Amino acid sequence: MNNVIKYCIYCLLVLPAFSFAESFSELADDVRITLSTFETKWDSMPSEKQQALIKGAQRWNALNPEQQDRAKARFKRFSTLPKEKRTQAVDRMNRYQDMPKAKKETLKKQYQNYKRMSPQQKNTMRKKFQRMQRMRRP
Repeated sequence: MNNVIKYCIYCLLVLPAFSFAESFSELADDVRITLSTFETKWDSMPSEKQQALIKGAQRWNALNPEQQDRAKARFKRFSTLPKEKRTQAVDRMNRYQDMPKAKKETLKKQYQNYKRMSPQQKNTMRKKFQRMQRMRRP
C-alpha cells in the first residue's frame, strides 16, 4: 500500500510537467531561436514531440561551433544515403541505445582500438569480418 501512495504522489508532482505543453513564447531564448522553424506549428504538435524538440535544441545549444559543424556534416552525409541505408543506420543506433552501459563501453573501447590500427591492420580485420559475415548467411 505504501508503494501505491508513493506512486500517486509521484504522478501528481511529475506528470503534470509532461502533460502540459509550453507555449512557444515561454521557451528559453536560445531554445526558441534554435526551434524558430517550428513556431507556426508548435501549438498543434503533441507535447511529447515538443519535449523531444526542446531536449534536442538544448543539446544542440550546448555544443561548441566545431561540434555543431561535425554534426551538420554527419547529418548532410546521412540525408544523402538511400532510404534503406538510413533505415539500417537508425536501427543500429536504436539497438546501441538499448544496450546495457557495460556493453556500450566495451564497444567504444573496441572502436578506439580499431581507430589506432594501421591501414593494413584495418584491411585485414575488414576482410576477416566479411568472411565471417558470408559464413553466417544461409
